[in-house]
Amino acid sequence: MKRITLFIAILFTLNMGLAQEEVAIEQRIEQPINTLEINRGWDVHLLHNEADSGYRVAIVTNEDYAPFAFNVQLCSVKGDTLTILDNTQLPRGTVVEVEGPMKFQRINLMNEATVKANQVIATQSDCRLDNIFISRDADFHIQHYLIPDSVCGPGIEVWERSKLTLDTISGTANAAVKLYESDFQIITNQLNGKIILYEYEVTPGWHYQQTDWREIKSKGEDGIWITTDHKKIWNNAINIEAGFGYRLGTNPKNADSPFLQNGTLSINFGLGTYFNFSNHWGLRTGLQMNMNRKYLCHQVSYEDNALVVIDGQGDYQRNTLSNTYLGIPISLNYYLGKQQTESFSLDLFCGRLIGEVLRTSNDPTLLVQGGFGYSTTPMEDIFNPWKLEVGLSFNTNHLGVIHGVRVFTNLLPECKPGVTDEKFRSIGIELKL
Repeated sequence: MKRITLFIAILFTLNMGLAQEEVAIEQRIEQPINTLEINRGWDVHLLHNEADSGYRVAIVTNEDYAPFAFNVQLCSVKGDTLTILDNTQLPRGTVVEVEGPMKFQRINLMNEATVKANQVIATQSDCRLDNIFISRDADFHIQHYLIPDSVCGPGIEVWERSKLTLDTISGTANAAVKLYESDFQIITNQLNGKIILYEYEVTPGWHYQQTDWREIKSKGEDGIWITTDHKKIWNNAINIEAGFGYRLGTNPKNADSPFLQNGTLSINFGLGTYFNFSNHWGLRTGLQMNMNRKYLCHQVSYEDNALVVIDGQGDYQRNTLSNTYLGIPISLNYYLGKQQTESFSLDLFCGRLIGEVLRTSNDPTLLVQGGFGYSTTPMEDIFNPWKLEVGLSFNTNHLGVIHGVRVFTNLLPECKPGVTDEKFRSIGIELKL
C-alpha cells in the first residue's frame, strides 16, 4: 500500500513539474480588430471566445525560453489590423494563441504561416475584398467556418502550394474560393448557400489562366465533389484533330463543262482547344487545314489560266483538281451528359485558299517529267479564294478511333466568279478521328 501511495505521489509531482514547464507571455488588445495578419515562424492557434470583447495574444513556451519570449515583439496593432510578426528569435513552431471573438473581415496568412482555428466567423466586408487570403506555402485548418447572412459572401484565395481545410462550413450566405495551384478540403458542408470554386493554373509566361469553375453542392464518396454546375473555362491542352469525308456536288448543267465531277475527297487536319460554359455547352476553336480533291469526268488541261476539255486528244489520262484552305474552325457543342462523352455540335469553318493544282494521271507505263505515272500543274484563279463551310456533327468517345460523324456543306460558290457562270455547291459526310 505504501508503494502504491509513493508511486501516485511521484506521478503527481512529475505532472506538477511538467505543468510548470509551460508558461504564457501574453498581451491584451482591447480595441476593435477587423483584420488579422499572421506571419511565419509560429504555430498559431485561434481560439474563439464569444464572451470576450477584445483579444488575448500569448506566446506559449517552456521555462527555458521564457526569458527570450519576454523580450520578443509578438504583435503590432495599426488602425483595426492586428499583425502577428515574424518569429526570428524563438524556436520555429513555437505556439502563439490568439483568443477572442474570431470575427474578422479579413484574415491574411503570409508565406509559410501555419494556423489552426476552432472557429472563424466571416463578418460583412467590402465586396471587393477576400475574407481569407492564404499566401504561398501556408497551411490554415479551421474546425468550423461560419458564414452568417451577408449581402456579399466571403471570398477566399489560396495560393501556390498552400492548403485550406474546413472541417465544417455552415451558414446561409455564399462563398467564392479561388485556388491557384493549391489544395482545398471540406469535410462537412452544412452551408445553405453556394460554394463556387475557381481554379487557376500558371501559364508559361508566369501568368495565371482560369481553367475550371465548379459550384459545390456537397462532397460525395472518395473525396469526389458533387456539383450542381461545372464548367471547364479553358483546357490549355492543344489537341490534334483530323477527319476525312466524301462529298457529292451539284454538277454543271452543261455536260461538256470541265468541272463535271464524280465526287470530292475531303481531308481535315488541325490543332484545337476548347472552352466550356457549363455542363452542357462548350466551344471549340483552333487552326485547321482543309484539303480537297475533285475527281473530274473529263480529260482537261490548264491553258491560259483556264481549264480546257481535251477528251480523246493525246494519251489516256485522268484528272483531279486539288485545293487547300487554311482557316479557323469554330464549333458550338451541346453535351448530352455530365461526363461529356457524347455531344451534338454546329460548326463553322472560314478558310483562305493557299494552293490549287491540276493533277494528271497517265498510263502507268509512261514516265512523265521524271516521275512515275502522274504530273501536277500549279493553277491560279480557279477556286474561290474563300471558303465558308458549315457542318452538323454527332460526337462520341465510344467508337475507338472514330470520334464522330459530320454532315457539311460550303456556303460559298466553289469557283472564283468569272471562271464559270454556274454556282454549284456540294454536301458531304465526314468521319472525325
